[in-house]
Amino acid sequence: MPPRTPTAYQALDLNEAITTHLPLVKRIAYQIASRLPPNVEIDDLVQEGLTGLLDALKRYEPQPNLNFEVYARTRIRGAIYDACRRNDTLPRNQRDDLVRLEKTMRSLEQTLGRHPTEIEVADACEISLDQYHEVMGTMVNLMPLDDLSEEMLPVDLDSDPLQAASMRQFADRIASILEGLPENERLVMALHYQEDLSYREIAQVMNLTAGRISQIHTQGMIRIRAKLKIR
Repeated sequence: MPPRTPTAYQALDLNEAITTHLPLVKRIAYQIASRLPPNVEIDDLVQEGLTGLLDALKRYEPQPNLNFEVYARTRIRGAIYDACRRNDTLPRNQRDDLVRLEKTMRSLEQTLGRHPTEIEVADACEISLDQYHEVMGTMVNLMPLDDLSEEMLPVDLDSDPLQAASMRQFADRIASILEGLPENERLVMALHYQEDLSYREIAQVMNLTAGRISQIHTQGMIRIRAKLKIR
């Protein structure tokens, strides 16, 4: 049976609503866990995701261009990402690597007038391509939009036109950045975030290893962050 619409939640027992959408919470939690260190407990992520689901059930009001599942996904991911930030899942040395790579990519792009290749970034950082891939592989818990404030999440567009306009402008900017990514990175982003495929599933589609998909994903995330000048 398909999930009921949120308009029915006023007459629907909260436990039933949670049960209905629990598979969505678990899927998102497992997707995020695939990019986190092995010591992160999946049950903890699910619990944080349930917090996001409850928040979505409480806040959502039907809108023409924003159905409940899209809204809930954002709230669930946001709750899990908030917990990851509180627990500082990106170690200090990786944060330093992240800042260095973002600056290098921005500088090379300005100089070259295009996206730099992996080899060009590695050379600019004075490391080998293998070392560059190793950095990409270890930075598995990088989240490109983890610095978004609560104000950037979906809201009641009718109640706050200025906030809605800001959100739309930001979404347009993200869409433009994604469109300009190298083809393999753009495909990974589309399959992971739009089609909800795991790294392992994407690896089968692209005939690559899951580890290589993780590297491509991380590289794409760094390009996005560099464009947004996050941090």
